Amino acid sequence: MRFISILCLLILTISPCFAQSPRASAEVTTLISQGPLLAVLDHDNSSALSLVTLFRKIHAAQKLPQPAVADGPTRASDLSQFSGTYAQFAAVMSADITRITAGLGIDWEKEILKTYDPKSAKTDAGKTLRLNGNVARVFNERWLGSSDGLFLLSGVVNRMDRRDFDSAHCGELRFIYRLGYEVRMNGKTYASRMPFTVNMVFSYADDGRNCQDVASLWRVAGIDTDDPAMVAQRLLQGPLDFSRLIFKQMEINAEVVRFPSDLENMENRKFAGQAIYWMRIFALRGGKFQPTRLENTPDVQAILKDPAKQKQLQDYLAGHIAEIDNGTFRIPESLEADIALSFSTAGSARMANRPFDLAIGSEQAARIVAAAGVPGRSQKFVQSGAGLLERLNTSSCMGCHQSSSTAGFHFLGVDRFDFGRDADAIRNALDGNELQLPFSPHVYAELVRRKDYVERVSLGQAPNSFRPHPSAPPAAWESGNPAYVVAGDNMPCPLNADLAQAAKWSCNATRNLTCQALVTNAATSSNLGQCVPAAQNVAAGLSCRSNVIEDSTAKTAANNPLGFNLRAFSDRVSKEELVYKLPEGKLSGYGYNCRPTKIGVPLGRVTRPCKPEEASLAVIRPGSVPEEICAIVGGKGFEQMAKGYFDSGIFAAGVGRGLLNTCSPSRFCREDYICQQMPDFVTSARFNVSAPALNNLRSRKIGFCTPTYFVYQLRLDGHPNPR
Repeated sequence: MRFISILCLLILTISPCFAQSPRASAEVTTLISQGPLLAVLDHDNSSALSLVTLFRKIHAAQKLPQPAVADGPTRASDLSQFSGTYAQFAAVMSADITRITAGLGIDWEKEILKTYDPKSAKTDAGKTLRLNGNVARVFNERWLGSSDGLFLLSGVVNRMDRRDFDSAHCGELRFIYRLGYEVRMNGKTYASRMPFTVNMVFSYADDGRNCQDVASLWRVAGIDTDDPAMVAQRLLQGPLDFSRLIFKQMEINAEVVRFPSDLENMENRKFAGQAIYWMRIFALRGGKFQPTRLENTPDVQAILKDPAKQKQLQDYLAGHIAEIDNGTFRIPESLEADIALSFSTAGSARMANRPFDLAIGSEQAARIVAAAGVPGRSQKFVQSGAGLLERLNTSSCMGCHQSSSTAGFHFLGVDRFDFGRDADAIRNALDGNELQLPFSPHVYAELVRRKDYVERVSLGQAPNSFRPHPSAPPAAWESGNPAYVVAGDNMPCPLNADLAQAAKWSCNATRNLTCQALVTNAATSSNLGQCVPAAQNVAAGLSCRSNVIEDSTAKTAANNPLGFNLRAFSDRVSKEELVYKLPEGKLSGYGYNCRPTKIGVPLGRVTRPCKPEEASLAVIRPGSVPEEICAIVGGKGFEQMAKGYFDSGIFAAGVGRGLLNTCSPSRFCREDYICQQMPDFVTSARFNVSAPALNNLRSRKIGFCTPTYFVYQLRLDGHPNPR
């Protein structure tokens, strides 16, 4: 016994890693998003997880040329020197944007200051529109090679659950970066992130033990408590050890066109602004990045034109109902597209984001389900033809990215200040343009499922491979079927019997919420509802208008050279109705008001002026979780920024205050809204909020819900021109 004790002492002395015993006590981790930790992992080009470092590793593994890159933060101009990979992607994106702008057939602009210059019009109609800046704003692809453009690590995502789609590996590891910038102009620092993510996907090599060893690596101690430098070393010697990883692909999701709300009103489309998001995946072939097929995203036009492809798709669906029902299927690559465009606003109800509604259609889907004996046998998700289409559509790129997402994204990451020349200047420049939460409601729910999955694999147990609906709330996974928590105010909910019991969830009955159809579209196979409070429980932030959408996608599906849905921006709201009997128009007194969609608030928004005690935030006591808060709302400051670049000082001088709904790590915003952080400038004399009151909110990560495009880092416009 004494010999064993001495041996253990020697081992512990030699190897501090054994002394920590992290894998015996720590819970598994599925997401790394802590700002201080990201700053250690990605500080400059020499950092372990800078995007330049990842491209160097990819080039070394493929024996591709290694360009010389200067020291400093990772700039787009550095990455553009990787000629066969990053530069190849940038060239494809630039060509696609040219095709998109040609296909739009309307006036557009890449430089925000020119949107108000009639002389810059590209069409005769554009001259009139530009008097008020009402033209489509297009992503300026010069950012992809600019020395002003920066790529910042936003998070590291453990996707071991992806082994269900690739049994030869132990799942995936994803490094997510966002495009941002720091620019000095007019004696000021301008800085922001932009709606553009790069997802570098690596596969874990098979460990020969049913992935148990890889899963156990994710028991990392002290992620939220220990020194970030120490935690970074544990990660790099454990789950982030590149000797275990094989590069798979680079995935891009970027907002490429934005239609401002005033343009929507002028063109009678009546959406509170729209946006198009561009999605492509690049994989190495022949030493170069080439676009590759998008998982479960059908090439609608190719299928509609070719009866053989139609039959191939129908045969696949009929023969793989069980995998589709479980959510662990993949349609044949020969039927998949290599580009996807997704659309917001009201993305979950748009045909543009439901490609299988066109590729298969409701009648054929019903026949496939009936032939398979559904609902005669036990099903987890699919209960009808519409349920089959719901599973297929939400498994496509555009369908998933418009299901309980935030501005077409599921992971945006925390705001960082550790890039560029001056962290304090960047912090000041970002004030009023920061997010409170780093991920979407979908990811919040998914993290619970993924953690259970990795935990079970680490213990040598079989995980539950069922994929819920992407708009479902979190669930407990101890039993065979997920036990969902109830959905809160204005959260999505299933309206009918199209989903099987294991895929259904309900609204919070204790709050008297009922599932109602606030957005309907007769062209789509199904629509989700929202959990709507009764009139006596009306509160700030709630939806107060319902919309009926007249869809244009099906009418133009066969004629667009780029994709079946390029002209889906022509969809329009054909009917609006009030949900509650509330006054509209000018705010007065302290009564609730339904702010109209036309000012840029999707489905309207219940609000009222703040009372003096609410404006100071003093009514929010430590430990309490308020449902309403006196937040910042539009005003002259916001309107001025919409005509140029985001300037925190000018913004603060002109914004107003109003009562809105709160958000937090367990309380999310409804579709087309995002959780914004309360800015530092509210502690100025103009707003009269004390520093302790603001710190009380920050310490509990409480923010407020605002329309997505009211936050400038989620708009492609409102930023300086790249140099």
